[in-house]
Amino acid sequence: MEITVLADHQETKSFCSEFGLSLLIRDHGKSILFDTGAGKALTPNLRHLNIPAESISEVILSHGHYDHTGGLAGLKPKLIHSCPNITASHFSRHEDGSMHRLTMPRESQEVLETTDLHLIADFQEIAEGLYLTGPIPRISGEDCGGDFYHDEACTRPDTIQDEQALLSADGILITGCCHAGILNTLMYCREKHPEIRIQKIAGGLHLLHANKERLERTADFFRETGITTLCLLHCTGTDAIEFLKTALPECKIISPHPGETFSL
Repeated sequence: MEITVLADHQETKSFCSEFGLSLLIRDHGKSILFDTGAGKALTPNLRHLNIPAESISEVILSHGHYDHTGGLAGLKPKLIHSCPNITASHFSRHEDGSMHRLTMPRESQEVLETTDLHLIADFQEIAEGLYLTGPIPRISGEDCGGDFYHDEACTRPDTIQDEQALLSADGILITGCCHAGILNTLMYCREKHPEIRIQKIAGGLHLLHANKERLERTADFFRETGITTLCLLHCTGTDAIEFLKTALPECKIISPHPGETFSL
């Protein structure tokens, strides 16, 4: 599997950066865009890589937050895979009490209305050797971090059930933000496809505000399940990445910048 980072927060001289995630995945002759970033980085970065925006025909949306769906407005894909309720309202409350709207932008929602929208309600194969999890059960009890609501008044808690991950038969897991928790995600994939031994993970793990207990539990789980490679991006957090590098010296851990291509 070959992956090109098209949107991430890490700054680079040649490519646009933003708080968001977008990965172009090439696997067994198939090309799929996984998430689209917040909207400012995708189009110029595609142009800089000489990849025509119109060549993006298939898109996977990991969940409905703006930093993963904003770039969709600049595309005209033929097929989009998402969980049900992808356009639901999302808000986050920060420690200072301020509210932030995370809902998919209206311009991106309009693209959903003009293309073939494939709703993933449960674990299923979307191409040979490629599986989408659909909504991921929360069974590990892990603290996934964040204070999320469906309304600005904070009366309807949001567990972000519209989130999914991508799994390959080669044992590669691609995550967007992993709001469901990486332990939950790995356990669910193992339950659905126990013959697939997941060894490599790429994407965001939402460990940005994780406490030491959660980081230690995550590292222990990676070690016990035989994770060999971590490509950590977006909301994983610099401190979490450094912690995992120290805790898992036997594991290859990288954080590629926008414009970089790597193989798993």
